[in-house]
Amino acid sequence: MTAYKLRGKIALGTLMKLRHLLSAAVIALAACATAEPPAAPDIAAFNSPALSADALMGHIRVLASDEFEGRAPGTEGEGLTVEYLQRAYEAAGLEPGVTLADGSRSWVQETQLTAATLTNTPTLTIAGRGGARDYAYATQFSAWTRRLDPTIDIENAPLVFVGYGVNAPELGWNDYEGIDVRGKIVVMLINDPDFETGDDRGFGGRAMTYYGRWTYKFEEAGRQGAAGAIIIHETAPASYPWAVIQSSTNSARWDVVRADRGASRAGFEGWVTTEVAMETFRRAGLDFNRLKARAQTRGFRAVPMGTLRGSLELQTSTQTRTTSNVIGVLPGAERPDETIIYTAHWDHLGRCPAIQGDDICNGALDNATGTAALIELARRFSAGGRPQRSVAFIALTAEEQGLLGALYYMQNPVFAPRTTVAAINMDGISNFGPTRDIEVVGFGKSEMDDLITWAMEAQGRRVAPDSSPEAGYFYRSDHLHFAQLGIPVLYTSNGIDMVEGGVERGAALNAVYVANNYHKPSDEVTDQWDMSGGVQDLEALYAVGRRLADGEMWPQWRENAEFRGAREASQR
Repeated sequence: MTAYKLRGKIALGTLMKLRHLLSAAVIALAACATAEPPAAPDIAAFNSPALSADALMGHIRVLASDEFEGRAPGTEGEGLTVEYLQRAYEAAGLEPGVTLADGSRSWVQETQLTAATLTNTPTLTIAGRGGARDYAYATQFSAWTRRLDPTIDIENAPLVFVGYGVNAPELGWNDYEGIDVRGKIVVMLINDPDFETGDDRGFGGRAMTYYGRWTYKFEEAGRQGAAGAIIIHETAPASYPWAVIQSSTNSARWDVVRADRGASRAGFEGWVTTEVAMETFRRAGLDFNRLKARAQTRGFRAVPMGTLRGSLELQTSTQTRTTSNVIGVLPGAERPDETIIYTAHWDHLGRCPAIQGDDICNGALDNATGTAALIELARRFSAGGRPQRSVAFIALTAEEQGLLGALYYMQNPVFAPRTTVAAINMDGISNFGPTRDIEVVGFGKSEMDDLITWAMEAQGRRVAPDSSPEAGYFYRSDHLHFAQLGIPVLYTSNGIDMVEGGVERGAALNAVYVANNYHKPSDEVTDQWDMSGGVQDLEALYAVGRRLADGEMWPQWRENAEFRGAREASQR
């Protein structure tokens, strides 16, 4: 491991001192676990010691109960969740984290969202060599719009292949250089230019960067003025099959409310299957594999797709819904303007397709566990005495709709990014029992790796690097938008090297959850749950936050991290 840096290199003696202090903090936090919890007679979990398995399970059973109906934004389940969080935060010793326009304080940051639902079954038509071909919605393509217009009608727009659709000046890479795509439909590849080659062509090799995510590619197409944007689906670089895209074709597309009503986005955004793409390239007289290889090299230039023209009409209805981020803060005793943030999304899917008569997606693991962790970490910090810096606890809304609560926070930060020291995100806390490891998603991006390594070593455990960096999981949870503000982030996933059963058992348990319970009504609390491993993980995350809250460290992004520039800009 690279030595942790405090705006530069730390001497060996200082490093040893920090290691000693961190170990002391871990010992101290274990002692705090036996302290009397704050009085909260209406919250049963507060009758158990702070950050204990019993306390976590107490919150989880409430939040994942059928009464909360799956905690979907804008429903009665949201009202129950927000009210529970406010009572728990107050009882844990926090103060409301949001200052309103009139100077009063509130627990909630109101977040307005829009939902666009297709009211027609669209057909994608590509005309040109060999006549016109119609492609079927859901089975051959998917499309939606971020524009709040009842009708999007794209007629005979020229198609142009823009490689990976990346414009990264800091890497000297611009797939849009030399071409004007206004009024055109851009066609592009998923993931980064070096995903298939494996060598580092500026994007970290097989590890996905934000430039490889479909969200970025559609954003950039809008900035370039494209009339439409199509990504070619390939299972390996996308990291999921076409069925995942198909499953969302009948769902509303949620977004934050934008001042321009989405006018800055492409008219439509969508995907096509590999088979449709292959046929389209052949009709344009282009060799797909040869062009893909060219797109993986620096200096690639976009290629017009001959005489091919695309047409698509989308009819949508829209609605606006107000939901809430819930924010509590423990003010710092000496430097209250410097803040460490813990985040977790409180929302889940609400009602969902029934399985054996059960139509409530309770979201017990995803993410009642993380929400419970926020509350219990707040209790632990309060029990440990006021820190020097402030510590904020943000329960974010609408993660399941596309990280929208976090996106709204990014656009309207409550705590100044330049004085936010770091953020720690929790999206699913282990319920399988103790492990010898914890996985850091996005390992290698920031010096937060060093802190969690120290905390784990103090427990006699180890850090495992991101096991699937090519899948881009770092870009699929709420911490992403904090990173885009330049704030160094830590996002861990449960380890799989089980104390009982090793890696084989851990991998099997994870596989069963993904196959049988993820985003299904069966994500419920059962008698098989064992939160003892989750408690160990949270103790390590507490140690990291406490070290930062009581110290003067400012973790930095690594030199190759794409968020380093945003951090530097925020601190000027």
